[in-house]
Amino acid sequence: MKIIILLLFVICCMLATHFCSPIIEEDDFSSFASPCLQPPTNFKKRYFVHNNIHVTFLEAWRQCQAIGLRLATITSEEDSKLMQETIANSTNTKGPWYIGGTDLGNEGHFVWISTNKPVGHMTGYFNYSPGQPDNAGGSENCLEIGRWGGVVWNDEPCDAKLRYICESVTPNWS
Repeated sequence: MKIIILLLFVICCMLATHFCSPIIEEDDFSSFASPCLQPPTNFKKRYFVHNNIHVTFLEAWRQCQAIGLRLATITSEEDSKLMQETIANSTNTKGPWYIGGTDLGNEGHFVWISTNKPVGHMTGYFNYSPGQPDNAGGSENCLEIGRWGGVVWNDEPCDAKLRYICESVTPNWS
């Protein structure tokens, strides 16, 4: 009986390998890896404006993580429009708020702290306010939006106490 069960198990494994190949390689989508699931091709974003507390950039990053979210990234015009709609529906529509961009450690090369990808990576999308980023005073290393209204980006000292915007990103399996 044990031999039959073992034989059935081996056959099932062989069939799964045959019908579900190729197995997804470890990459950015490794959390979705399964022999039969393909990684999602697009994602759904939701933004959450936090107007109740003023914190530093790193505190904002931690606050988002503490509730299972991440500090907001804006990688397309579609994201910018969604961000603008979210702010318009929030309790306080006057910025500024931290978003997840920083050039700490490599001046002039902003990355999204939530994904460790360079700002503009693969999309080429940037939404800096004219003349920004300017690193005024030599200490502006974190991105904010809403300083002059709208959702254009500005660099700001990371120790400034601002409100912040988190995001959730879920796979769209359609």
